[in-house]
Amino acid sequence: MKSVSLTFFLFSLLLVSTACKTAPVPPEVEQVKAQENDLWRAGAPVYAADDYASYLQSLQLAKERLIKEKAKFGWFRDFDEVKASYIIILAEGEAILKKVQEEKESKSRDFSGQLALLEDRINKLKKVSLNMNENDLVRRSLSRAEVVSKEADLLFSQEKYSVLPNKIKMIDHHVGQAEEALFSILARYADDAQVEIWKKWAGETVAESRKKGTVAILVNKLERTLTLYKKGIAIAVYEIGLGKYGLSDKLYAGDEATPEGKYRVIKKLPTSHFYKALLIDYPNNEDKKRFSQAKKKGLIPPGAGIGGLIEIHGGGNDSLTNGCIGVENSVMDQIYPEVGLATPVTIIGSLESADQLIATLRKQT
Repeated sequence: MKSVSLTFFLFSLLLVSTACKTAPVPPEVEQVKAQENDLWRAGAPVYAADDYASYLQSLQLAKERLIKEKAKFGWFRDFDEVKASYIIILAEGEAILKKVQEEKESKSRDFSGQLALLEDRINKLKKVSLNMNENDLVRRSLSRAEVVSKEADLLFSQEKYSVLPNKIKMIDHHVGQAEEALFSILARYADDAQVEIWKKWAGETVAESRKKGTVAILVNKLERTLTLYKKGIAIAVYEIGLGKYGLSDKLYAGDEATPEGKYRVIKKLPTSHFYKALLIDYPNNEDKKRFSQAKKKGLIPPGAGIGGLIEIHGGGNDSLTNGCIGVENSVMDQIYPEVGLATPVTIIGSLESADQLIATLRKQT
């Protein structure tokens, strides 16, 4: 009985002795586990793919060495080599994390700059085309650009830089379409010869007002303004509304364009469908001549007439007209008593060339 007890005692003493001599697993093992997760979350597989693959290979070898060492009997375990391997891996991981952070910061600056430039182009186009009724294609293209831009901003905030180039390409495409549509609308306004004609008409109208001491009206379609002159001096400027294709020169009935030329008030309407109205003598001889030439060239739909009944009327400056010039009712109340029959009404596209504007916009592309 004493022999059994002595044997049990010696065995227990051996176990305690063995446990005391068993080397602990190095703390670097847990540190590497945490680092591996950090690398994954930081995007190492994307931003440092080769280095990360090498890191995983080294880690796999270290894990196999750890498993092999842990399989040994307690007092035979030696984790010195395992510890050294994991220390090296930790250093590799730190270097990769630094590299990933630098790469992400670089991409952040790059994509931030590209998105800012695209946003600037969108805002410029929106500002320029704001009062253009003809801007359906411009507006649609800009709307598409803004939708993709919001998607890109979200991806940017989530640091998903790998998919941003495609989004930026899409935004650029839509903005490009908007620019070309806008340039097409403004092309006539960048024609120096045409602008000189408009300037001549405006100058003659103001000179007549000054010479005769009378009232005259100058409508600037691009600026969306009606300027009231008295004795050659501008006494008031009002905002106006035009037709759907108001920036185009009217050719025929139903084209929803606003005519350009030197006209006269031929009738004052104290009441009309659009509050008060001033009827002008469109079409005049120049309009008829142009209509005839355009018809011979096949530029006018078969059966279309030259049209008429072009007015300056109330009803608001934000509603679409059929080629007339709309103003607020309060403005009409101010203009109406100043104007008489035969008052000059000159309608021009612009007094300044849009060439510089187009050139500035093109530089953004």
